[in-house]
Amino acid sequence: MRDPKEILADHVLLTLKNRKVIGLGTGKTVRKLIETMAKNDLLKDKLIITSSIDTDLQLSRANSVVLSVFSGIVPEIYVDSFDFLVESEGKRVLIKGGGAALLREKLLSFFSKERLFIGEETKILSKSEVSVPVEVVPASFSFILSKLRQMGLDPIPRETNGKIGPIVTDNGNLIFDVQLRTEELCKWERNIKQLPGVVESGIFCENLYDTIVIASGEGRIQVFQRG
Repeated sequence: MRDPKEILADHVLLTLKNRKVIGLGTGKTVRKLIETMAKNDLLKDKLIITSSIDTDLQLSRANSVVLSVFSGIVPEIYVDSFDFLVESEGKRVLIKGGGAALLREKLLSFFSKERLFIGEETKILSKSEVSVPVEVVPASFSFILSKLRQMGLDPIPRETNGKIGPIVTDNGNLIFDVQLRTEELCKWERNIKQLPGVVESGIFCENLYDTIVIASGEGRIQVFQRG
C-alpha cells in the first residue's frame, strides 16, 4: 500500500513537465510534490510562484527559482491540495486554509490559467458540517467575532502551540475557524465577504478549480472536471 501523496505526485509530474511558470500551494501533499519534482529534476528551469513562506523555503532548499506572488506573473498552471472536498448545492466545493495561506492560495487559483487540485480519498467529507477558516484584518477582529455570533455561529480564533495568542497569517491577518453546514457554502461565502474586515474564506467553489484528482492508498485515481 503506497502513500497517496506519492501517487498524486507521480500523477502530476507529466502535467508539469512542459510548464515553465508554475504556481504551488501549501501543505504536506504539496511538499511531497516538490520532493518528487526535485528527485526527477523537474524544478530545473522552472519559475515557481508560491502561496506561502513555507513553500518558498522548501523550494529554496531545492535550489529552485522562486518568484514572489507580488510579481503579478500569471502561472500557466496552479497545483494545490485541499483540506476537504464536500458536496454543496449539487456541486463539489473545496475547503482550504488549514495552513492559514488561504488568501494567496485563492489569488493564485483565481488568476492562473489552469487550476489542478490534488488530495487523498480520506479528504472527501460526507458529514453535514465542515470547519471553514475566515481571514480577517486585525482591526475587525472583535466586530467580526460579534457579528458571527449574532448569526448563530461559534467562531473560534485560531491559535498556535508555538506562541501565546492567535495565528498571524503571511499577510498579517488573523483567522477564525467557523463550523458551517455544507448546504449553501458558496452562498454563505458571498454573504460573509460583504462584511468590512473579512479578507477571504477557505471556501473554493467551482470557479476556482478546473480539475480535482483524488488518490487512494490502493492506487485508485479519480479525476473530476469542473462542471
